[in-house]
Amino acid sequence: MKKFLMPGLFLMIALLLLPSAMNAGQLSFRLYGGGNYLAGGDLNLGLQGWEDFYTALRTYIGYPDKTGSAKPVHLGFNLGGDVLFHLTPNWAVGIGTEILSAKKTSNISFGSPADTWDWEFYGKPSAIPIKLSAFYFSPLSDKWAIQFHAGLGYYFAKTMLNSRTVGSESDVYIIDSKAEGFGFHGGVGLEMKLSSNLSLLVEAAGRYASISGFTGSVTYREQFGWDGTLRYWEAKTSYSDWYGYIDLTGAAPTGENVRTSRDAKIDFSGFSLRIGVILGI
Repeated sequence: MKKFLMPGLFLMIALLLLPSAMNAGQLSFRLYGGGNYLAGGDLNLGLQGWEDFYTALRTYIGYPDKTGSAKPVHLGFNLGGDVLFHLTPNWAVGIGTEILSAKKTSNISFGSPADTWDWEFYGKPSAIPIKLSAFYFSPLSDKWAIQFHAGLGYYFAKTMLNSRTVGSESDVYIIDSKAEGFGFHGGVGLEMKLSSNLSLLVEAAGRYASISGFTGSVTYREQFGWDGTLRYWEAKTSYSDWYGYIDLTGAAPTGENVRTSRDAKIDFSGFSLRIGVILGI
């Protein structure tokens, strides 16, 4: 029920605005796509911790040589659209959605005089927010206008992590988790009118959306797994200093060798650079 509450509320707002917009003859659609940068939050801290832990472990068991390193997850793509209800020549309210996604694969090789272990892992956060926005249009000429927008979004987020031994089809560890939460967004764009009903748009947009409460499941070696909550914590062992870690567990890690244990916060805050079109009807 919860997952339908916010989209239903936004849809109700759209239905209330539709008669005013249609009476004014001012309804338009924005479609856009481009590149996306997101902060990552505990996802990137945890991936770096994976490297730190396995570096200490492999060195301890006799694999002192290492090439490669953990790569933070930042870059991806952004696709979306809005329906705009124009209330005045300068103001509009928009209901929209978009896809935010990023992924980065890391490869590390640990070597000993007799053997090597090749390891590949990645994090893949993605989100589909339902957005309610206010738009302001400032004409520069008959052909050009600056467009500002800001608003609130409800994010349906997903985070996947994958770790595997290169060359092995079975030694694969997969985390698949989901969460929901609120975020804020805004942006500024330059609009070029091509005709009475068609414009081109170049836009820079930013957002704040740090989401926690991810729950899901782990699959290991395609044979067994468990359900739990995605968590971040710091730990140490007899052969390592403190390192960060991210994993999906049934209970929060505790003990004298554990600190900073919390539900993982995946930070979708960042910005997008995108181009698009505006279609008027």
